[in-house]
Amino acid sequence: MRRATQLLAALVLATVATVATSPTALTRSAASQAPLDLHRIAEHIVHALEPVPDERVVLRSDPSTFPALESAARTALERAGARVDTWAGADVEGFERRLDGVDVYVWLPGASAITSAAQREALRRWVDRGGTRRELHFHWSEGTLKADGSAAPHTEAIDRQYAEALDIDHAGLRTRQDAAIARLRAAAVRVTTPAGTDLTFAIGDRPFNRQDGDGSRRRVARARVRVDRHIELPAGVIRVAPIEESVRGTLVLPGSGARYVFSRGIASDAQGTVRFRELGMGFNRALAAPGGLDLVPYYGYGAGVVRLSLGDNEEIGGQVRGDPVRWFFFTDATVTAGDHRIVNRGRLDE
Repeated sequence: MRRATQLLAALVLATVATVATSPTALTRSAASQAPLDLHRIAEHIVHALEPVPDERVVLRSDPSTFPALESAARTALERAGARVDTWAGADVEGFERRLDGVDVYVWLPGASAITSAAQREALRRWVDRGGTRRELHFHWSEGTLKADGSAAPHTEAIDRQYAEALDIDHAGLRTRQDAAIARLRAAAVRVTTPAGTDLTFAIGDRPFNRQDGDGSRRRVARARVRVDRHIELPAGVIRVAPIEESVRGTLVLPGSGARYVFSRGIASDAQGTVRFRELGMGFNRALAAPGGLDLVPYYGYGAGVVRLSLGDNEEIGGQVRGDPVRWFFFTDATVTAGDHRIVNRGRLDE
């Protein structure tokens, strides 16, 4: 018996050694240790924006987060003909005045954390002036969240997942998004989860925001709501504010298990009244939630992730004003529109 045990142990060790030193294993190991290709990421920014010659672009950067990305993005944008300025750090003198001369505002990773409330309000006024004004949101680690909407730990593995999520078939993504939009608009929508969420609502003619990676002047010329001028990288979500009076049923929050029962878009709890905000659905296959972790990559843009939220929905074309915004993410939801199932327990029904 002891001899058999020794032979078995030797066989296991030999197998592990063979796998660890195989070309495939070495390739995977090397890939996991390779630094992010910031120049390729910068090219994705250029491809999304499609800047025209002399278009004025601001890079808002946090010098402590991916500092080399700023110079890579600047070089790539200038090569494409844009005029680029970098606003680094929290203090930007004459922020709103300087926005007057800007066509595109790029949030590089870390910029959200150093942007004041006054600067955010100035950006809202600026982008609402229309024209070719647009923002490219490249938030990166700030989009790594838990199911209850709170911040989740962001690791190098997620960095690589986000980089891979930029290298997708955006035309194919757009096709899947458009098919879902057509179905959601055509019939009553129902969202259920194993924990007890069971909501129904109608979309009607409310505008959909489709995050498909297109941040060009051509795209923003068709903008119907504010977030149509906010382009996210990585791409992947569709967003809509349902007709508020149509929202009925139960929402069970992830984590806490708190229950809200909605009638005509309104529910109450011990703290007061809450109003339904938004349905979001993810379609980027490269942003799948890692199994066994309370972690939702990039704001729920992964294929099959459903985001239900409460609060002010002006930016997406709704009627709710003033309420604080709260996001909740579901990786096991089922979404149907009439007789068509779009998401089945966290998987796109394609």
